[in-house]
Amino acid sequence: MEAVLRVVPVVGETTWSFLHRVAAAYGLEAADLAGGWRSASQIHRKDRGRADGEVLLDTVAQEQLAHWCRVPAGHLARALPSWAAGPPALAGRDRDGRGWVRWRTGVLEWGPVVFGCGLCAARRGDGGGRVWVYGPQWRRVCVRHGRWLLEPGGGHPLRWVEVASVAGELGRAQRRWARVARAAREGGAAPREVFALARAVVCWWWEREELWAREAVWGPRLERVRAATVRRAGEVAGWGLEQWRLLVRDAVIFPEVVAAARALVDPRLQERAGGGAGLLRDGAGGGPFAAALGVPLGRPWLAEVEEAGPGGPLTLWVSAMVRRRRGAPLRGRGVWWVHGPHRPVEAGAGLRLLVGASDTGTGRAAGVQAAELAVRAGHGAGLARWRTQLFEEGLEHARRHVERFGHLAVPHTTAGVREGFDLGRWLAYRRAGAALLSAEQAARLVQLDAWWNPPWPVDWQRAWYRARDFVHEHGPVHCGDNLDGLPRWLGLWLRQQISNYRQLHEGQQRLLAELGLGESEIKRFYAWPGRRHPLGEALAVAGAFAARHAHLAVSRPTTVDGFALGSWLAAARLRQRQAGRPTRLGVRLADLDAWWNPPWPIAWQRMWWAARHHLSGLPDGVQWWPDAPTADHAAAWLGQQAARRHLLQPAQQNLVDELIVLAGQVPQWRPRISDDAWQILSALLPPLPHHGGRRRSQRQLLEAIVHIACTGQPWTQLPQALGPFQTCLRRHQQWLSDGTLARIAGVRLPGPDTAWQQRLAAHITLTADRR
Repeated sequence: MEAVLRVVPVVGETTWSFLHRVAAAYGLEAADLAGGWRSASQIHRKDRGRADGEVLLDTVAQEQLAHWCRVPAGHLARALPSWAAGPPALAGRDRDGRGWVRWRTGVLEWGPVVFGCGLCAARRGDGGGRVWVYGPQWRRVCVRHGRWLLEPGGGHPLRWVEVASVAGELGRAQRRWARVARAAREGGAAPREVFALARAVVCWWWEREELWAREAVWGPRLERVRAATVRRAGEVAGWGLEQWRLLVRDAVIFPEVVAAARALVDPRLQERAGGGAGLLRDGAGGGPFAAALGVPLGRPWLAEVEEAGPGGPLTLWVSAMVRRRRGAPLRGRGVWWVHGPHRPVEAGAGLRLLVGASDTGTGRAAGVQAAELAVRAGHGAGLARWRTQLFEEGLEHARRHVERFGHLAVPHTTAGVREGFDLGRWLAYRRAGAALLSAEQAARLVQLDAWWNPPWPVDWQRAWYRARDFVHEHGPVHCGDNLDGLPRWLGLWLRQQISNYRQLHEGQQRLLAELGLGESEIKRFYAWPGRRHPLGEALAVAGAFAARHAHLAVSRPTTVDGFALGSWLAAARLRQRQAGRPTRLGVRLADLDAWWNPPWPIAWQRMWWAARHHLSGLPDGVQWWPDAPTADHAAAWLGQQAARRHLLQPAQQNLVDELIVLAGQVPQWRPRISDDAWQILSALLPPLPHHGGRRRSQRQLLEAIVHIACTGQPWTQLPQALGPFQTCLRRHQQWLSDGTLARIAGVRLPGPDTAWQQRLAAHITLTADRR
């Protein structure tokens, strides 16, 4: 065929896609162009339209294709990722001058395949039809045309999502990823694993209701992207908000994923996660690290999201970093491995589940439908046999555990590892994918333990089995004596069940009845004459606390006269939020403190009360509560809230405005060290080391240390006027270790400087105690 048209490939395009475009430009099919080539592997008719398909060409076939598209073969080699793999795979077959091709599944070697931008292809001589390119998850944005490219086979007719309104932000994030990938490789991590972990962390936040109560960016961004896509591509029949939310999720969160990946590969943050700087001393959770991670993400409240629910991928990553720092063996496949329960649901599988759930009304049917779709995607006989074998191995370990302990309520911890098999992890995966178990497999697990997958926490079930063993030995429990005579652990657990009996699952109530704790026994417990009424006692303690301190914004560990006031108030807040309306108890508590149950963190409300009392003075009869913030701390906090006022809820903004009116102006940082005091202190400071570059002022460094000592704030919240906090923190540690700060705290200074000097001395003592 004589070449008369020029067709240029899209960067990253599959050779299979480019062959189709060249043929379409001449009004032909791809089979017409490849008709003179011989195939080293059979290409079935049903495979010719597969998006993940790929064709490898030998040297003769490549020269012919380059002639037809009028593009030099060298240019094609730079644009088509699979171009260079053809000649080695087909070496020695072109003896008679005819071209050879080999069919290959490209996604297995060159990464996921997505729809290419049709507008970009049209500029390169597109002959019509679809364009398929290799697009990893961090390279899905066509900035020129404002499109987020989607993967084929998603169960919907869309090829792209309209992101023109946020294309600049997504493009900047896509360019930043190159630096993040380079930093990951320098740190010994695979970039794709770092991106997968960061995406899992952000998707975990995406599913948290606690985040959406505060998040102010994702909601408007999601709505703009959805509206623009509907405007350009039209509505999809039968779709609601859940389908659109799943489809555009990766486009909406992409900037945050790149920012999270950048923070995760930062050696300084890794050191803090590993316990080097005292941020975490163990792998107990990701909350403290999330607080540090929230600073570069512009979401300082992420720690509360992490601590509000069960541990997510960030918690496991922090734990893995701690274990690696201590030299302990790592679980799974390494630090960056994302465990199965934490992997985000992909758009295609998620949409199929939503469709199945809407058609049948049950999640079980949706899971079965997803499993059937997976089986139809290929033969899968070997994979099915392998999964069956793994299930049989796990079931055998489960049987041994039941013979020894009598149940399958195994925790998902290292304690569940026996004989080299992690039974707790195996059962956790079976519970998470219970909808995908066959009827026979589910029946065999139920035969071992009827409550192997309870609709309540496994820890509760473990406690019930322990209580059942006690009952079998000593007889049923009875409440006529207020549960006296029982072991302390059992009495505490039973009292907790009695307090929350109405909120328990029906199955939990039946299990408690097997222990003897039924409706009649609970009535006897409450009717015991020698028992104090907890509600009246709690209200009395809460009223006394509110009268003494003018608020009820207490933390959970707060105890007053032996009564756990903080835990009791936290439970009351939870019950009112679950009810969705003020409860009778909530109304009585609101009479004591109108903000006893705010829709924002209790710590924020407590700081607000401290700032108000410092500005307006303590009312008559009101006292400061233990560990109340100082005036300097409250003023610094108020300045921060004023700076981030646009991120607060409307009611919070009104409260901050009230404080600003009392203060007269927004508090600003002011130097504390007088000139007379500096003349004395400058002689006590060691000379600054010279490392080249710009040197920081000694006085500015000392002012930063004094500011932290007076306000008690973290170093990351250092005022901008004092410069970057990293240098100040290093100088603080140096002067603390060599005794410079102790000499400053002990020298005689002018009267106005003694206030901050006393605070500095207390700060030195507190820091030494923590060490």
